Amino acid sequence: MINILQEYQSKDWAGLTTKNHLGYAHMLEPQKSLPYVTMIHQMRFGYNDLDSYLNKFPKIILETDDNWQWDLMGGGMKNVPLVKASLTSNGSAISATDKPGISNGEFYLTFPEYYFSDVDVIFGHKQEYQVRIKDEPLSIGNNWEYRVELVTGDPSLFMPYDELQSGKRFSKQYSLVESTLSKKGGKVNYTSPFRMRNAFTRLRMEDTRPGNMVSRPMGVTMVDPKTGKKTNLWQDFADWQFDMQFMAQKNKALYYSRINKTASGNINNKGKSGFELEQGAGLRQQIESSNTVFYPTNNFNIQWLINVLLDLSENKLAEDQRKFLLRTGERGMVQFSQAIQDYSNLFVRILDDNRIAKVGGNALEFSGQFMRFKGPQGIEIDVMHDPIKDDRVDNKELHPNGGVAESYVYDILDVGTSNGESNIRKVVCKGSEDIKGYIAGLRDPYSPFGGAPKVMSTAIDGYSVHRMWIGGVQVTDPTRCMVLKPQILQ
Repeated sequence: MINILQEYQSKDWAGLTTKNHLGYAHMLEPQKSLPYVTMIHQMRFGYNDLDSYLNKFPKIILETDDNWQWDLMGGGMKNVPLVKASLTSNGSAISATDKPGISNGEFYLTFPEYYFSDVDVIFGHKQEYQVRIKDEPLSIGNNWEYRVELVTGDPSLFMPYDELQSGKRFSKQYSLVESTLSKKGGKVNYTSPFRMRNAFTRLRMEDTRPGNMVSRPMGVTMVDPKTGKKTNLWQDFADWQFDMQFMAQKNKALYYSRINKTASGNINNKGKSGFELEQGAGLRQQIESSNTVFYPTNNFNIQWLINVLLDLSENKLAEDQRKFLLRTGERGMVQFSQAIQDYSNLFVRILDDNRIAKVGGNALEFSGQFMRFKGPQGIEIDVMHDPIKDDRVDNKELHPNGGVAESYVYDILDVGTSNGESNIRKVVCKGSEDIKGYIAGLRDPYSPFGGAPKVMSTAIDGYSVHRMWIGGVQVTDPTRCMVLKPQILQ
């Protein structure tokens, strides 16, 4: 008969004893290669996680957790799309057989806004067709009609039909006046600032633990993969899991959060309290709303990347300011390195001691990974690993070359300055960036055992820990950044 305190019945045998007998008698423990448990499949947040990376730059510290705004303004010069071209005022659009402007004849151009003025010379897609504006524009509905003529010494010249189609863009060239008794000059173009806005995102986690788990040892020793700290106490393991998961949420919010305020300023999501549940735009949304480019899934190359960066730089950045950071996943880093290798092989074979060396006997070693590229026109590229892109839990779409498709995404960040301030900065609310607290019951690890009685917040024999973060990110000028995605994510 088994006693109520017994876990299992004893076993009896005689003669030859094998390990099967020991297992049958509950006397065989599994052999362990390490005296501790190693955590696997956990995101290893380190120096290159987004939160730590943003901490390298000065934070924007605001007094309250209300929405914040900032202003941007363009240079005032732009091109304007054509609405229609006609031979008469407020007439029908020209046909393919018409010859507007021949023999210096007048015709009419209609634009959606009052941007040009009389005495201006403008042109469309081809600069050889220079058009002079003769009068101030006439308002017709929501549009503006200009009376114009060609500036030419060739009376047979006329504007081709294709150059006067709706949508063709025209820009100001200069304001042309006569040499004798000119009466007026061209007008100055102005542009007003436009306002950007963002909102704080608020995260909160909590965990409740029984009092009998305080300082309770486990049967195994845990190892923190980041610090190497070893412990066999459950509360240490619980704290590590809590902090790691909280950090993961913070990084995902900084990167993936998408603003949920409607164009009219309403928030339709409600929290458990019944009040509005608001979140701001993370780094990805702020960048991709301005510049998102898709590249062929199996054809990423450096020459194409140079052209992309020239589009970001031309007439915007001086040649000594074209320094870009590419944050990508592990697969993207390998793809980038291979693309540089393929590009460099067009010029010289890389067979030197820096990459190929003997390691003994007839054995050779090939090593090296390209992490930086200096290209034409002052373009400099540094590549940096972004572990959030390799997370196989959140990123489900697979890439045909292996790994998840998100690992091949490149965030091109211009980390220079705007008016002396970093272009990309973390925004926090003063005193509320990281809030921690606990509710003490009868037993908790933060109060000494024994001795004088302590103040309890609850009668429960246990305690709960709470943590909250209020923050966001600001890309001051998102036009200086870009997201490159493989077409499989289109």
